[in-house]
Amino acid sequence: MVPVIASCRFGKNYMKQIVTILLFCFALTLGSVGHAHSEQDESIDRNGSDCIWIRTVRDYTTLDDQNLLVRGSGKRTYLVTLSFPSFELRSSMGLGFSSRDDQLCPYGGDGIVFNGLSRETIRIRSITEVSSDEAEQLMVQFGKKEPKEQQTTAPETVKGAE
Repeated sequence: MVPVIASCRFGKNYMKQIVTILLFCFALTLGSVGHAHSEQDESIDRNGSDCIWIRTVRDYTTLDDQNLLVRGSGKRTYLVTLSFPSFELRSSMGLGFSSRDDQLCPYGGDGIVFNGLSRETIRIRSITEVSSDEAEQLMVQFGKKEPKEQQTTAPETVKGAE
């Protein structure tokens, strides 16, 4: 009977550890979801159905684990929103595209392929072309850039009649 008692104690400690880890993971998930929704700007259409010619993609900036800015030719910038959050978006050293043709669209099964450990492909929920001002606003909003401060200049002294 001694081995049975020892295994029960081990089982209780093991269960406590598992429950603690699960609660910790759940708290982290809630914190990241709330953070992502609180930073979204409602003036930018997040349900866009624009397409990007894959050969024109020049650069990208990761905003969070579900959104990225993709820069194409002609100084065009697109806000790409994935169908669900992925840790690979923040940790991947590069990304590729999965498409049935030469365009990346938020329909037809197109997705982003991450060159991380798992070679994960995530489908695209929306693509919206944004202006350079909107792109700057998104960069500030997601903490990727410091906001430009409005600097007031002191009035210049003018020589004249006193």
